[in-house]
Amino acid sequence: MRVFDQVWRFRSGAYSDLTATSFTGMSETIQAGDIYYFAVPDWLSGILFLGNTGSEVSDFVPALWNGDEWVTMQRQRALINAAAGFTWEPGFSFQSAGTVTWGKTREVPMNTRATTTFPEGTAPPATVTRFWYRITFPTAGPVLDTVWPMMYNTYTTTDEMAEFLGIADLSEITQPNLDYMRRSIRDQEDWLDHYTRKSWRIQSTVDEGANFNPYGFKPKNQPVIQVTRLGLWNGSSFDILQYGRGEDYWLDPGPGMVFLTMPAFRMRYYSWLLSRYIRSPSSLVLDYIWGADFETHEDAENVSWIIKRLVGADLVRTNDETGIFRSGLEILSKGEKLQSWREEAMDRAEELRSVYMTGLGTGQW
Repeated sequence: MRVFDQVWRFRSGAYSDLTATSFTGMSETIQAGDIYYFAVPDWLSGILFLGNTGSEVSDFVPALWNGDEWVTMQRQRALINAAAGFTWEPGFSFQSAGTVTWGKTREVPMNTRATTTFPEGTAPPATVTRFWYRITFPTAGPVLDTVWPMMYNTYTTTDEMAEFLGIADLSEITQPNLDYMRRSIRDQEDWLDHYTRKSWRIQSTVDEGANFNPYGFKPKNQPVIQVTRLGLWNGSSFDILQYGRGEDYWLDPGPGMVFLTMPAFRMRYYSWLLSRYIRSPSSLVLDYIWGADFETHEDAENVSWIIKRLVGADLVRTNDETGIFRSGLEILSKGEKLQSWREEAMDRAEELRSVYMTGLGTGQW
């Protein structure tokens, strides 16, 4: 799992460096007026917080540094759960009780610029070029455990694409330029996730409907890490159920199934089982965190291989960037090379898609 280069907190006129504990356990109780700063080497699309309590965080303001000023970014809905009990192997614990996320938006201002200094004017942590983001909490919140970056590009990087295409370097003035390359990578990553119906990066889904099944049901996106909220329609609203094998429902991460604990469920909701409400379409609603750790997953190299060829083929096909090909004794013509990239990438993507659809493979897949 990627970690932040720097994590700082500003409180009562003083800065505290939380970098070393940001991925091991901060035990940070959010106080009113706290500002948290995050530094990464490239664009960020969101931040995943894992907390120690189930208190909801609804009052927060994310912003990015564009080189001249802080620009407020679009905020997305926070997710919360009362209890979670799934350890994500290898080595990353998701035992925390509360989960909040912001991000996923693909719209990043074009004038985003990195800086070698800390934007607020105090002593910088190091003279290294970074992109800075901050989140302001106007009101008090829960206890934060760990915090993780959700990078704008995950399956490959602009440097890897430049090496693959034989380009010496990418910048704001090269053709294609650095920003366009980032967006092209992101577009193909999104396409691959939707095509294969699974993801190798952390994502969240809010308000997904599901039909009631006493033998359990499978969320649409896989693999599921946490179900942060599950509600059952009672005719006028969704009754929020309690997580746990001894409560109302639980998650089996292997097959990615959510099961209702029938003994407890029948005692509390037996009358609903005979009603029209529970048998109506989408009588269940859920929020959940899903995806995988790309850095350690066995499919990482295969996924990166696919994305490089899809991005390269798209650049040539859409923008006629034939000049980006390496020159030399070309065994294949440029047209044949482009076609082979796309066909080979689609063949591998189809294999990943079929593994999910047929249930082949091991573990969560």
